[in-house]
Amino acid sequence: MKEYQRQEQSSYKYTIANTNLRKEKSTSSYIITVIPAGSKVQVNDAEEDWYEVTYNGQTGYVYSDYLSQTKYAWTDVTLRSFPSAESKPVTVVPLKSMVQVLSVNGDWSNVIYDNQRGYIFSYFLSDDGNPPEGYDFKYFYTDMTRFVNENQIKSPTINLITTNLENKLTYIFEKNDSGTWDLLYKWSCTVGKPSTPTIKGTFYVSGRKPYFGSDTYRVKYATRIRGSYYYHSILFNSAGTEIIDDRLGMALSHGCIRLDVKNAQWIYDNVLDKTTIIIN
Repeated sequence: MKEYQRQEQSSYKYTIANTNLRKEKSTSSYIITVIPAGSKVQVNDAEEDWYEVTYNGQTGYVYSDYLSQTKYAWTDVTLRSFPSAESKPVTVVPLKSMVQVLSVNGDWSNVIYDNQRGYIFSYFLSDDGNPPEGYDFKYFYTDMTRFVNENQIKSPTINLITTNLENKLTYIFEKNDSGTWDLLYKWSCTVGKPSTPTIKGTFYVSGRKPYFGSDTYRVKYATRIRGSYYYHSILFNSAGTEIIDDRLGMALSHGCIRLDVKNAQWIYDNVLDKTTIIIN
């Protein structure tokens, strides 16, 4: 069975256009400065729509659409000067290395790696640094309990979380005395829309927030998958007093996985950091 390495939080990104650094998480907030396209920013914190970043000693908020996307090479791969296999090599990107994707041109991703810009054939990049054929997904969409046990999925804690993006279902498992997995819960969820898809792969719970949001919405009981991706509640108004969007079983989020409030709270209250998450 292939071993899956844990992914570290990315500590930097690049702006993909001239970008406003704002004082608050709002498009109407005061603009501290304009960050030029292609600039490197230090990431301090991340939420679904907004990143807290530092640029030239100034800290504020940047809307996520204006920042590069984090991917990982799942094999040694050549960074090339143009989107063509015949173009001049720039360098070799080692297995498991993080790259920042600026744009996608057909089958090629325009990326920055180690402060060098070039192109990588997109097939060799993944959200978790693992190859797409890592598990046998035969039963992933029809019998999740069989999938996790036949693949002998490991988790450092007594729980395991899986999310089926196709059927928009999230599963919670608990390890029994024999070391196999028992299904505790199966919940409907809302996942990323096609333009901002939910990441796929193997991840590990890496912290939580009681809530986050902006001047237009708030979500509660947020458990981090990686970076700006979380399991969290359906949407509330900015004060957190009234539900404004309770839709589940749909693809309409900015990449996070939305759950009914009580289900998001269960994960937040019970699932420990380092718990394995599999999303596909």
